[in-house]
Amino acid sequence: MTQSKTDLEQEALRAWYKKELDTVVQEMLKTKAISGAAVEAAPIWASPHKILVAKVWNATQKSQFIWTISGDAVVTDHIAGSMATNPRDVVRHFSLKWQMDADRLLSLAKSKPMVKGSVEHMQAYTDQLIGHAELLYDLSSRDNIWT
Repeated sequence: MTQSKTDLEQEALRAWYKKELDTVVQEMLKTKAISGAAVEAAPIWASPHKILVAKVWNATQKSQFIWTISGDAVVTDHIAGSMATNPRDVVRHFSLKWQMDADRLLSLAKSKPMVKGSVEHMQAYTDQLIGHAELLYDLSSRDNIWT
């Protein structure tokens, strides 16, 4: 018996978010955003194959989780679990955070002497952050994807 198209799509989505979760957990351990011998993660919301919002926690302290965002359409980042109550708030938070980060980086680049080439690199990164922030702002304002 062959699998239906829906089953195959669901299987592909599960494979994508499992891989994304593995990458996020490794990044959170590497940056010491989370620690412990056993770390768990759960996908909470996704724009399939583009953005994943997840919770990550030490297996012995599930109530002390962090929110993470990752995927091909955004940079990987995290915040304390207490900073947002749901995935939509997480997306709104990162939209504002990345816009403010971009503004700070641009101000820094304009105010301090930089190594040759670093201004262009910083400008490219701030442009990327602004693009990600605008994408998240647009997503957060769409009521139909959060109900």
